[in-house]
Amino acid sequence: MKKTPLITLFCVVLALTCSFLQAQPVKSTVRSSRDPWQFGIKASGSFDKVSIKSDSKLKFGYKAGIVAEKHLVYMLYFQPSVQFTQKGYKYEIPYGYRDETYFSMLEFDAGLLLKFGDERLKRGMLLSLTPYITKALGVKWSQTNLIPNSPEYNTTITGNDLGILNTLDIGFKLGIGYDFNRHWEIAANYTFGLNRIAYTNNNTWRGINLNLIYFF
Repeated sequence: MKKTPLITLFCVVLALTCSFLQAQPVKSTVRSSRDPWQFGIKASGSFDKVSIKSDSKLKFGYKAGIVAEKHLVYMLYFQPSVQFTQKGYKYEIPYGYRDETYFSMLEFDAGLLLKFGDERLKRGMLLSLTPYITKALGVKWSQTNLIPNSPEYNTTITGNDLGILNTLDIGFKLGIGYDFNRHWEIAANYTFGLNRIAYTNNNTWRGINLNLIYFF
C-alpha cells in the first residue's frame, strides 16, 4: 500500500489540531466526567475498496445504526456504536479475472474523540480514532474470467457462499469532523482494515466514510 495518502492525512490532522488549539478564545470551564450518556442514531455512506495494487475501484455502501457518547475527561469522549453495514469492492487482474463482492455486516465501533472549541458554545471541530470489528452476515459475489485462451473466457459465475472469505475483520478509522451543538455531528474518516478479506490472499479493506449523527 502506498504511504502517501496516510502521510497526507496525518499532516492535515496535525495542522488542524495545532490551529484549533491555538485559536481557543477563552479558557473554558472543563466539564466533569459526570456528564450523562447521550444516545442517538447514526447514518453513513461509504466508498470501499481493497488494498490490492491492481485495478481496485471504490464501491458505494451504507451504514445505519445506534450510537452512544460519554464525556470522559477534558476534551476526550468515548463514542461506541452498532451498525448494519452494506459494503463491497471490485477489482480486476489483467488477463486474470474480475471480482465483485458485496457484504452484509454487523459493525461495532469504539471511537475515542478529541473535541475542540469553546464549551460555552457547545460546538467545534473533532478528531477521532475508532477501533472497529465487523462480522459478515451474508455475501453476494461474481467473478468474470479474463484469460483470453481459456474456454471460459468472459464467463461470469455468481454465488452467495462465504467459502474462502473471512467473516471477521478488525481495524481502525482515522477521522475529522464537526460537532454543531451536541446534538448534530458530521464526520469523515478513512478505514484501515487489518484482517485479510479472503484466506487465499493478503488484501485488506480500505475506505472513506461520511457520517451523520443525531443525539436525542
